[in-house]
Amino acid sequence: MKKITLLIVVLFAVSCSKSSNDSSADITDPRMASSAITNIYATGKVSEQTAEQAKKTIFGKWNLGSSSNSSKGAREVTDCTFSFIEFTEYDYNLTINAPGMSETGGVAIIYGDFELVEEGEKVTKIILKTITETGEQNIAEVTDIEVVETNGQLDISFKFDFIVNLESIGVPCNDNMDKDYSADKEPAVEGTLTADTDSNHYKIIGTWDLTDYSDTLGGTFSNYFEDCSDEIADSVSEFADSLSDISDGLTSELDFDYECIPADAAKLVITTFGTYIYMGLSDENLVEVVMGNWEWGNEEQTVFSVTGGPGDALNSSATVNSITETQLSFTFINVDYDDDDEPRDETYIFTKSN
Repeated sequence: MKKITLLIVVLFAVSCSKSSNDSSADITDPRMASSAITNIYATGKVSEQTAEQAKKTIFGKWNLGSSSNSSKGAREVTDCTFSFIEFTEYDYNLTINAPGMSETGGVAIIYGDFELVEEGEKVTKIILKTITETGEQNIAEVTDIEVVETNGQLDISFKFDFIVNLESIGVPCNDNMDKDYSADKEPAVEGTLTADTDSNHYKIIGTWDLTDYSDTLGGTFSNYFEDCSDEIADSVSEFADSLSDISDGLTSELDFDYECIPADAAKLVITTFGTYIYMGLSDENLVEVVMGNWEWGNEEQTVFSVTGGPGDALNSSATVNSITETQLSFTFINVDYDDDDEPRDETYIFTKSN
């Protein structure tokens, strides 16, 4: 989990069709009778709903497109497409297929809070925000939102407009993404429909702050956040050594300039639609992220598996040591990194964010 990073843009049974004018945002769906999770079957026109109703309607992970084709060359401005947008109760994450971002496998991830703008107690638009070097910034508006259910499948339609130039927030994309969209809702993780307040599933969903770490090779929380300058310096040194074969004395005259922002804190977002986002922060600003999928590994909900990272390089299982409404502890067994002499067990402890 801690060593696979992506560049972050710093920056869910009714079988009949429902009328598009019908709203289920305030209706208790019988499919959710055994669950304390937010209703994953809410429908309706957001423009006819209050903010609280609208939050339930948009809640979920929406599949907006196909997988990306990664560019192997240098970063360049290209045509981009949406992959997913997911709304939780409090935040959102947006995944963009950006071929010009070869260093991240052609994927850009934007994460942040959202604001439901109301007029006359009805939602007129959703504003997406993210953190940039200058602080929180409004980056996009979503309007004309409607969710309908047909034969058990939920679909969303909306108009999307970026209100900033994508290049200004580090995404090398042309301005070709402002248009009308429709998308299917991804299924929720198994366990969602039976997640009462005592279940591990209910407890694990949310945003968590990393408060402790240890591993069987002597790693502790105090040295968990690696100084990235050391890693870059090693790469620079190797590059300089390679140049010595070309010209004697050349390396001593080279001036290498690089920027390193090591993380000093971390957050973990876990959603009921099978997404996890692990974020490294520096002075509360996002500097790195790992995003992927998770699911339970047994009926007891004491083991979960995760996949993700660049090229789906991360594929591991963790054992839940303890979980309450406010604290989560789990251990990855036999984690094998390329630069380690032997596998390690990694134990993470998180506290639920306010």
